[in-house]
Amino acid sequence: MSLATCLLLYSAAVILLGPPALRVVTKSGRAPRLGVATWLTTIAGVLATWLISPVLIVVDEVAHWSRQHSVIDSCLEVLSRVVAGWSGSAPRGLLLVGAGAVITVVVVLAARLTRTVARLRTQARGHAHGIRLVGRPMERSTFVVDADVCAAYCVAGKPSTIVVTSAAVSALDHQEIQAVLAHEWAHVRGHHLEVTMLMRAVATVLPSLALMRDGAQEVARLLEMCADDAAARRFGRHAVLGGLLTLARAAPAGALSAADVGVVSRAERLTTPPAGASGVDAALAVTAALVALAPLAALTLAASGMLLCS
Repeated sequence: MSLATCLLLYSAAVILLGPPALRVVTKSGRAPRLGVATWLTTIAGVLATWLISPVLIVVDEVAHWSRQHSVIDSCLEVLSRVVAGWSGSAPRGLLLVGAGAVITVVVVLAARLTRTVARLRTQARGHAHGIRLVGRPMERSTFVVDADVCAAYCVAGKPSTIVVTSAAVSALDHQEIQAVLAHEWAHVRGHHLEVTMLMRAVATVLPSLALMRDGAQEVARLLEMCADDAAARRFGRHAVLGGLLTLARAAPAGALSAADVGVVSRAERLTTPPAGASGVDAALAVTAALVALAPLAALTLAASGMLLCS
């Protein structure tokens, strides 16, 4: 079994077992940054194996075309004994075409992902531009928009824009409005908008995979918790909680709102903050390390000639 086969098996195992395991270890939001890193590492690892594995198969087959040591030869060894007359270069060429087809599919998916990200970015910048035209400047890149709905959110742009409705300004006290703005600025400084946009695009391109679909939802929820923590360090948990409960309304697509994702879990977390490190933190750290290091370890072993999969 070759390195490419090992990576494909790794990818299949992560797609099947990853979502339920990651949901369990990130549910409480004890370490939201580490949780985000774990989800992103897992998804990036799977996408990378999809691109690397077929390329390795093609390179391996071309390099060993005149010998019987390639991954295709190994996979066809048993089949060739059963199927009479199927020998020589025909099956190898056929599977080379198959590997090329897989590469083509990956490239097409990458193109679709790029177009989706570009479309979401254009929509967000258009929304930010419209807000700057109709809103009243409040401070820095923050604008107040007249509306009867309490809402506050940030939108990616050049520069990114924070939007607060007039109803929210009236409903929140000074400490709460400052906590809400600190929450939104945490999103901007942490590049949460870009991460969320990318995850939404991946989930749109691959909606049938739970890893991508759940990953987009969980990453958004955990990023909200990261912003909650940043605001709470400056203005206290009570101010953040008050703002969250007041602004528990949906934001426009392409925006990150102070209260549009995981409201219940975030409110519970602010009410009863986690104390100290626990086994959940250790489980997250171990999961992130395993997911990140497994493909790298395989590549390292292969490069050093110590790969035991063969």
